[in-house]
Amino acid sequence: MEAVGSAAITDCHVHVFEDTKRYPLQVVSTYEPPLSPVGTLLEVAEAAGVARFVLVQPTAYGDDLSVLKMALLALNGRARGVGVAQASTTREELLRMRDAGVVALRFVGTKLPDGSAMPGTVSLDALCSGLGQRLRELGMHAELWAPLPEILTRWNQLESVGIPIVLDHMGGFDPGLGRDHKDFQRLLALLREGKVWVKLAICRRVSGSNFDPLRPFHDDMIAANRDRLLWASDFPFVRYQGPTPTTSGLLAQFHSWVPDKEVAHRILTQNPARLYQFTRH
Repeated sequence: MEAVGSAAITDCHVHVFEDTKRYPLQVVSTYEPPLSPVGTLLEVAEAAGVARFVLVQPTAYGDDLSVLKMALLALNGRARGVGVAQASTTREELLRMRDAGVVALRFVGTKLPDGSAMPGTVSLDALCSGLGQRLRELGMHAELWAPLPEILTRWNQLESVGIPIVLDHMGGFDPGLGRDHKDFQRLLALLREGKVWVKLAICRRVSGSNFDPLRPFHDDMIAANRDRLLWASDFPFVRYQGPTPTTSGLLAQFHSWVPDKEVAHRILTQNPARLYQFTRH
């Protein structure tokens, strides 16, 4: 069992990559996967003061959850998993995933530059099939990585699945459109209504290391509903353009933007404990 206390900070979006000789990649990846095993994650987390993790299945492994399950076992209750599964996945297969610590599945609407599906991903269509119903029966949720306009266009269909919806990367909005754009305002409305959870992973909304332009959007989300926000780093920062951030640096940035300790504790500890079913919070 985990040996962390009530102040346990959770990084809600990290990836683990093992030696490809032991765990071969399942698809031709669009990036060069780094060697970033559980031990590296723990070293980085200890330096940053992070105690818990949400491990997200990397696209390079497709729907082979071998590395994810191994990492969950090694972390001994300190982590939960977000896996990948095809629409045909049975209830029994999902139950085995859940027993291993997988509490959600990820669905991807983000495309490659040529408009094709990203290798190793499962589309939002699969969620809206019978797979969504099976997730609901097992108390699991869905994580979406997609541009905000696509999420909003399909929102009625997504909401009808009847399970918690978590949006990657601050909901996939375009900061260049501004805070008053109808899509961002609709995202804030969904937050206020408690209909979505959003990961505050700031490093994917801008290029480079200057995150200041995101501060107003970040503030708006906290004002909309602090109870539906999760902090996330996206370690080890694959496909990153510009100077690579650090978990410690991103966490320090969060604290500088959220000086209210009660609000910070809610986002860093209480919210993930509730959503990801950590038994102690």
